[in-house]
Amino acid sequence: MTSDIIIKIRAWLVVTLFTLLMPAILFFSMLIYFYDNYLRNKVCKNIAGDVAVVTGAAGGLGKCIAIELAARGCHVAICDINYDLAVTTAKEIADRYGVKAKAYKVDVANYDEVVELNEKLTNDIGAATILVNNAGIMLHSNQLNPTVEEIELMVKVNYLSNYWTNRVFLPNMKKAKKGNIVAIGSVSGLVTLPQSEPYCSGKTAVRTLMRVLRAELKLSNIKGIGVTSVFPAFLTTHAGVEKFARDSGYARMYPLYTGEEAAQRTVRGMLRGEVEIAMPEFYMIMYRFISILPSCVQDWLAFCPSFAKSTYFRAVAAIKTK
Repeated sequence: MTSDIIIKIRAWLVVTLFTLLMPAILFFSMLIYFYDNYLRNKVCKNIAGDVAVVTGAAGGLGKCIAIELAARGCHVAICDINYDLAVTTAKEIADRYGVKAKAYKVDVANYDEVVELNEKLTNDIGAATILVNNAGIMLHSNQLNPTVEEIELMVKVNYLSNYWTNRVFLPNMKKAKKGNIVAIGSVSGLVTLPQSEPYCSGKTAVRTLMRVLRAELKLSNIKGIGVTSVFPAFLTTHAGVEKFARDSGYARMYPLYTGEEAAQRTVRGMLRGEVEIAMPEFYMIMYRFISILPSCVQDWLAFCPSFAKSTYFRAVAAIKTK
């Protein structure tokens, strides 16, 4: 019993020490953040000739990322459930950039189809050493009352597909001793977005999945494989999402990013070895500050001020009129 008391006291002393040092820790953390992202000269690695898998790449942000990779000489697999549009996108990229680009119809939430994709791609173009998990679902047909099937599909596509693709394509990278895995998450994985429980929880799970993957690679002393999580806010790549962002008032907080802007920032960050990227970037700073506060204070800051409440009610109204 005495031993347990000593252990508890020791644990609380450590927490107290960290609390007392928190101002200094935050100050130096901010210095490191700004130096690492804005001052340090990081050389973008060359990916010419590499093979990349981009999920959900027939259109939207996925297409923009595939184009950005192709512009750097990377061969790309355009993976999407919409095969006809994927074929058009692949031809457009191949003709414009002179790289190999091939369309694949694949349900990334289906493990067997992901395994089959890896086999086909390896035979067609080569083993993929770059994986961009972009496929995702944001809106339900009825956002306030989604069906069970819609919720299950969102969780599978937004989270489980990342798990399957990482599992299937990571061995390629380990064998080549190089590679990159990128997960396109959302700022809703950092901050709360009401009326979006399946979406927010899925994106939060992806962030944890990527952090665990980074830890496992480091503990296994596996080098040369970059792991990058991206957290964009609302983009202009989807008409329905853009309309919701503008009607709800979220677009008043910060200008919406275009797909091209988000793709350029994503690929540049991946090639510079960044591990977490928020768009706009102040979300990452804000998240880190808020996360050290007690939960009751976090909830008050998020939902009690009049601006947050008015934005929430506008969001609900926008959903109802969708």
